[in-house]
Amino acid sequence: MDDNATTSGGTALAVLVEEAARILGRPPGRLEPGQHLQHDLGFDSVMLLQLKGRLEARFPVLREVSLPDLLLGVHTLGALAGRLERTTGLPVA
Repeated sequence: MDDNATTSGGTALAVLVEEAARILGRPPGRLEPGQHLQHDLGFDSVMLLQLKGRLEARFPVLREVSLPDLLLGVHTLGALAGRLERTTGLPVA
């Protein structure tokens, strides 16, 4: 595992779901990779900043990536997990 990938979940998707669920106040089991961050889950700009902060705490390499760059062309949890995998080296699933 990459030094920057200090996680308890083991995959980018697991970490993302865990952190998104905390922000949303929902059980992680209710979040799916195909859910749209804004339309399905209701993420707004403040929540996306919170998510980026939580992810930066777990993956320090993300501090070098702006929020717009992290989210460019990304609309779903699964797509964001793929971006995390490419940026951090942690497997998606």
